[in-house]
Amino acid sequence: MNFLNHIAPIKIIFTLFALFAWSRAFLSFRQKRFNTKELIFWTFVWAMAVIIVFIPGKSDVLAHLLGIGRGFDAMIFIAIVALFYIVYRLYVKSNENEQIITSLVRKIALMDLKKSKKK
Repeated sequence: MNFLNHIAPIKIIFTLFALFAWSRAFLSFRQKRFNTKELIFWTFVWAMAVIIVFIPGKSDVLAHLLGIGRGFDAMIFIAIVALFYIVYRLYVKSNENEQIITSLVRKIALMDLKKSKKK
């Protein structure tokens, strides 16, 4: 129990959240909604996040490689860039789905029109 006294509560909360998030990825993999590459990616992401929370000095190495002063600033910068990329990918996927739905609706409408003319 002495070990837990030296860990900040935020580290415990974040680790529990990371385990929960990873469990969702693992369940998606088991339900075949994720492939092996996606599971490996999310395992890597959540493992790195936990490592950075417990060993914050490691993020300073990345910060210096990027030319940023502090590791925390580097993490925020990377998170913002990643979020912008995710939003972009969702936007593209949303447009693709909209085009597919429009095409299907047109085909169904034409099929219904042909059926109603035959009657």
